[in-house]
Amino acid sequence: KRFWPPAGLPVARRPEPTVLLLSALAAAMAWVQPPAGKGKGKDSWGGGKALAISCVGGATGYGGGKGWSDKGKGGKDYGKGKDKGKGKGKGKGKRGPSGPTLPRQRVTTEPVTGEVLEWKGKYGWIQPTVPVEHEAAAKRNGNIYVSMSDLVGGLTALTPGSLCQFHVFSDPSGLGAEECLGS
Repeated sequence: KRFWPPAGLPVARRPEPTVLLLSALAAAMAWVQPPAGKGKGKDSWGGGKALAISCVGGATGYGGGKGWSDKGKGGKDYGKGKDKGKGKGKGKGKRGPSGPTLPRQRVTTEPVTGEVLEWKGKYGWIQPTVPVEHEAAAKRNGNIYVSMSDLVGGLTALTPGSLCQFHVFSDPSGLGAEECLGS
């Protein structure tokens, strides 16, 4: 028994096999449900381009739906979801004053020596050879802050592990080193 083409249709009205395949595909896709939890919107299945298919006239191309443009309602599309800003988050908490511009009070009259523990580009930490007796000394485990602006003799950085000579000062953030000479 011959299945194709249907015998009852006139030759001019018989759809081409490609059109029948597309219409069968569209009918099958109509039964597919979108994923659970997705609503209507740009990323849902209902919001994209839809292929409009006509059995008599053949495939008519894309149409319907919202389309897949580069821009959403607001004119900018930076990814999924709506941008609600970064929010507050946990943050870094309350931090006290810091930096080389705070008001200072010199603690030592004679220069002190110490070992450079680390240098982080524009500042570093020194561990004094003899612990400094000051109430702020326990604030950073006895380590002393040094800024690049406190280096003298044309220095722009200190080498970790090297010895240096400096005066100790105190400011609202703790102890620091000024007039620092490195070796």
